[in-house]
Amino acid sequence: MGIAGANVSSDRRNFFMSSAQLDALEKKEELECDPVRQKLGTPLRAGARILSFDLCGSDTVVLGLSSHQAKAANLTTRECTTAAAKHGGPVTAVAVLNESYTVNGSRIALSASWDKIVKVWPVDNPQNTLAVLTGHSDFVKCVSVHPTLPIVYTGSADKSIMFWRLPESLETLAQCTTPQEISPFKTVKGQHTGQIYAMCLDPVSAQVLYSTGSDASVRAWDAQTGAAIATKGDESSDWHIARGQHKTNIFDCKATENTLWTASADNTAIGWDIETRTTDIVLEHSTTVTAVLPIPQVGVVVTGVRDGAIYVWRVNSGVPKIIREINAHTDDVSCLRVAGRVFYSSGLDGTLRRWDIQSVVNFTGGFEYMPAELLALKDQNTSSKQGSDTLAKSSKSANSSALTEEEERELAELMSDLDDM
Repeated sequence: MGIAGANVSSDRRNFFMSSAQLDALEKKEELECDPVRQKLGTPLRAGARILSFDLCGSDTVVLGLSSHQAKAANLTTRECTTAAAKHGGPVTAVAVLNESYTVNGSRIALSASWDKIVKVWPVDNPQNTLAVLTGHSDFVKCVSVHPTLPIVYTGSADKSIMFWRLPESLETLAQCTTPQEISPFKTVKGQHTGQIYAMCLDPVSAQVLYSTGSDASVRAWDAQTGAAIATKGDESSDWHIARGQHKTNIFDCKATENTLWTASADNTAIGWDIETRTTDIVLEHSTTVTAVLPIPQVGVVVTGVRDGAIYVWRVNSGVPKIIREINAHTDDVSCLRVAGRVFYSSGLDGTLRRWDIQSVVNFTGGFEYMPAELLALKDQNTSSKQGSDTLAKSSKSANSSALTEEEERELAELMSDLDDM
């Protein structure tokens, strides 16, 4: 039973917030109302913060949401399905098995959550949980899948990495009346001293799994057995990149043929030579780098940062430099992925956006990417904002002769003294 007269609110302004937090909130809301940002990147709106996503074919994406759900969405219509895989906490990571693993013709997705479990479900029927991967003792923060084998990798806030093997034929899972509980065949713990935030497989052979997290180190594992990878030329030493170049949390990692890229809260993204484990390239930012995406085919690396900006860096000729800035998201960039000629970005603003790689890289209209069809809208919005600012300044000037709060209090005290005389 509720308390009579109690006020319930979802408006954050009704709770204690510092002046800086209020200013940040007002700025965010202003950006969300910007008509250009509402169209830039043809956003898909999920209705909740997007913490992770994975692509499923050319027209479907699977989203991990802060609303304790994982959903599929159509990339063409930009609409989410009503059905969802439901968890007991935010869904921090999702992944999709390759197209050879299906159930009744549907691709298979996995969703990892703060509820410490990973669910396995058909993309066409998210509510039908086929299996549950159990074993972690704390939030599951990341999940990856082998590109050709039914092997799943999970990293957790419990500082462990677990390796899981799904049945060769997932149709057997569909025949069960209740979700099958699966245990890991390998658990790695002790090498990382902090939470595991990100993992990635080497894209050439998929034989090596890289892991990283809050301890700012990177380690490597045999993708099929879970054994630590030895350093080339020194079989007695495990391959790893020690904390040092990165000073704090590493939030993302992606590998190319010869380079491992990491994104960190120390405001840098770093490209490492995989063989020597030395720094090849350091990309300096002014804030936390939350996501990184190398696109070696065109010689660029894309980074996403805490304030929602996306940067495109030219890294294949001379000193690395930013060649493009994209200002579309109004909150942290949470994930970056590439598919053919486009890359996608998701943010805590609840949107997934699509970017044509050649259009962004070869854009000639300036440093900030702005498609021609949105330029007129941007100019119109700028003129309107300038007019509003002028009006606000005039109003402030007109009210400049009004009494301040302190002056009003002194006047009230003076009038009270006169009444007593």
